[in-house]
Amino acid sequence: MSKPRRVEDGTSQETANKDRLILADANRILVYDMEKSQMYAEISGATCLTKLAHVDFGRIPDEVTVFSDFGFKLQIWSLATKRAVEVKDPKSAPACYSYRPTTGHLALLTRPAARDILMVMAPSNYEVLTTVELTTVDACGVKYSPDGNWLVVWDAASAGCRVLLLTADGHLFKTYCLPQDELDLGVRCVEWSPDGDYLAIGDYEGRVVLLGKNNVRLDRSNCRFTDVILMNAQFMPSLTFVHHPTIDDPHETVWQEDRGPSGTREYVQARQPTLSPAVDSFPNAKEGSSGITIMDFNGDGSLLASRDGTTPSTLRLYAPRSGQPLAALIHHAPIKSIQWHPRFVDLLLIQCAIPEPIVYVWRAQWDAPKAFSLSFRAPFGQLKSAWLSSDDKSINYMLGNTEQYAIGRFAPDGEEIPWQRNGERLHGLGPEDMFDEGNSLDLSPDQMPEDATSNGTPALGLSTQLGYTSAVEDTFHFRRQSQAVI
Repeated sequence: MSKPRRVEDGTSQETANKDRLILADANRILVYDMEKSQMYAEISGATCLTKLAHVDFGRIPDEVTVFSDFGFKLQIWSLATKRAVEVKDPKSAPACYSYRPTTGHLALLTRPAARDILMVMAPSNYEVLTTVELTTVDACGVKYSPDGNWLVVWDAASAGCRVLLLTADGHLFKTYCLPQDELDLGVRCVEWSPDGDYLAIGDYEGRVVLLGKNNVRLDRSNCRFTDVILMNAQFMPSLTFVHHPTIDDPHETVWQEDRGPSGTREYVQARQPTLSPAVDSFPNAKEGSSGITIMDFNGDGSLLASRDGTTPSTLRLYAPRSGQPLAALIHHAPIKSIQWHPRFVDLLLIQCAIPEPIVYVWRAQWDAPKAFSLSFRAPFGQLKSAWLSSDDKSINYMLGNTEQYAIGRFAPDGEEIPWQRNGERLHGLGPEDMFDEGNSLDLSPDQMPEDATSNGTPALGLSTQLGYTSAVEDTFHFRRQSQAVI
């Protein structure tokens, strides 16, 4: 499922606020208008020789980006003009392209004739403004900074830790590499802080290096696993966190998952030194998943969470501005995904690779993290969690799969708020409860019209018939979320 990205480039508010959804299989793309509850457009025959590898919205909801298998081509379709711009030899999506937040320019990595090329394209008409031949061996991805002033390109792990910082128009500003005396296994992931003050680089050695845009003074007193370096230039290493298996730091609080007397899950504070469970402790964990596999800043950039694949059940939390580690959360199973709350910026939702419908929540101001359990009739399949709209009295979240879901809520202080029906406590609100008297929440999907073509649905490409009754095969098989490799 793909929803339009937020744009800040002067696009009209009416265009930017359209709620649409993309449905796709290996050969066909459908765009659904959620406001009107009808199909808006179809793109068929986008690729003739290969299948679709990646589909997403472009700069605005009226644009759809379509990547073919094997890096054959990229097509950017305009739903308004029913025409497409085509670019040959793009690299692997979605890491190979990035839209500039302030203006909507597109930065795209291509590889014709065994060379990495960075293209900067104008919004709307996608005219090529700049073409830069990079010095990388095999560039893995590109990202614009949140303020739109910088571009970062990182090289393949085989080339070592090699990160290129460029200006917004593609001019090389700086190349960052690890010192020669340090073990260099290459870059695993790269992430900008929301305020653009830091660039976090996670490598295959379990290090998180923060490059500071400005010269910020950090406190390094009594930080055993923190290497703070003051530099007088921009984008120099200001802080390094290392995921050591043994946690022994007075600034870091260690919490371990435990089962209470009644079987409920809770966190208990562990004494230090504490050894994090290794990857071979989990039979279902994939071997060779070393390095920083999860890394994410919170909404204001004051907190950073990361996970190392060699200790997949341990999540480390840091405060980049103070240079201090905050907490380590050790679970009974590998961590599957994490999500910071968009409104309460110090609130983190954690999901582990377990069959039980349980989510874990950490907040900086709480005395201890929480584990919340929801009631499913018969949990099966892979569960996914997500935050829902919240207010000052109730923080809501959802856990479910394609067959069923449940909704939980808790107060800002961490106290669980049960659902009530006829005076009876419910542990989770599921689809069968949506239409009970007294419940105004309705998350049921809209029914698809039997004959959407009668509503004036435009069709792009070769076909004009939508054929809603035919099943879409394995929708979004090409857009599996790579939140964690376990």
